[in-house]
Amino acid sequence: MNEMNEEASPEAGRKRQEEAVTQEETAEMSAGISAELDRCRPPLRDFGPAPSDHPGFARSDLHAHRYAVGADRLPLVGALHLIMQALIGSLPLGRAEKLAWEYVFEFRGRTCSLALEKLGLRLYLGAEDDTDEVEEAVQKEILSKLQAATKLLEKKLLPAIVGEGLSTNRVLVRNQAGSLRGMYIYFRRQAKSAHDGDGILAREYDEKHQGELVTPMFRFMAEREEGLYATVAMIMAYFSLLEHLLVFGLAATDFDPATGSLQGFIGERLLEKFKIIFPLDQDQTAQKYYERLHDAAERWRNPYSHGGFDKAGGALLISVPGIGAIPVMLSDIRTHPTFHFLPERATSFDEVVSLFDELDEWLRHSKIWPGIAWAESGLDLPFEANFLNDMRRAADAGEFDQFLATVSYQVEQAENMDW
Repeated sequence: MNEMNEEASPEAGRKRQEEAVTQEETAEMSAGISAELDRCRPPLRDFGPAPSDHPGFARSDLHAHRYAVGADRLPLVGALHLIMQALIGSLPLGRAEKLAWEYVFEFRGRTCSLALEKLGLRLYLGAEDDTDEVEEAVQKEILSKLQAATKLLEKKLLPAIVGEGLSTNRVLVRNQAGSLRGMYIYFRRQAKSAHDGDGILAREYDEKHQGELVTPMFRFMAEREEGLYATVAMIMAYFSLLEHLLVFGLAATDFDPATGSLQGFIGERLLEKFKIIFPLDQDQTAQKYYERLHDAAERWRNPYSHGGFDKAGGALLISVPGIGAIPVMLSDIRTHPTFHFLPERATSFDEVVSLFDELDEWLRHSKIWPGIAWAESGLDLPFEANFLNDMRRAADAGEFDQFLATVSYQVEQAENMDW
């Protein structure tokens, strides 16, 4: 496999989207939006660039006072790169062990630096013979002014940058597959425990009717009731997981970031996403899974996610004078969850669990398997042309596992700052 392009790696994507703005990009933006940048300069009147040969404080022997900067003070790391490079004129020093970057600048003639280290953002103040109270006041003032400049950037400039990034698919999709599957598994276990007679409502029923001879025979109602509650939660959790997996699966298709819209795809409903990736007229297996998903959605997810109401009117009755109430669905009401007082396990839990297990296995071997494998790896996914092409080539060449391992190593190296 060809050596992975550094520009296309998740680490580079993350830097580009959340942290670093290259000097060339800064120059281009300054030329195009200099007026907006100028409006962000007032809070930085007391700032200026330090001499270019200054070694910084984070990894040098120069004495300085160091202060931890909480994420609540300066949460937008990307804005700091813009402030330092485009507004103050400071260039980043090279990275070092446990150090991602450091900018050296001057504040009212005093040399300082801002550094992103493994343990977080740090502000360094060049040592002077001031009291602790004065030093504390200086660092608070610096952070307040940087925070004010960040707010101006966020109001006047960053929305345009974000909009451009979204329109050109220069985005990094955060991987939430692990937490979404964990949610699904949790409710699945709750539903199984309930149907097996070990749920909360069944135990409460036992406590309430302890010592009675007749009422224990109705314990099954408590089991089914909680089984239904947990099953509905499980189904909703799985549908959420499946939507997330299909977004990752899109990366393994012929989706072109230059012409397609990732945001548009994300905005589609689940079953529409499924049809976009798996054209039903070309794949009979996909057609069958689509029909089963559609049935599960109509029977279980949709009614309970819309106040108990579904498109077919299963919760509605027509009052006929002299006859009584007739379900809007007529005899089709038999397929609606409300037809039975409490659905049996076999018609709710077992049925959908079988569908979800089969679908999981099929997706892992379908044409979008590289995207599914990426989601299950826990890594974020850059939706940029260079990266997607590298990933697809690796999959076609039978070298996907090596590609995934390489990217995983690079991401871990970046997170730990082990350069």
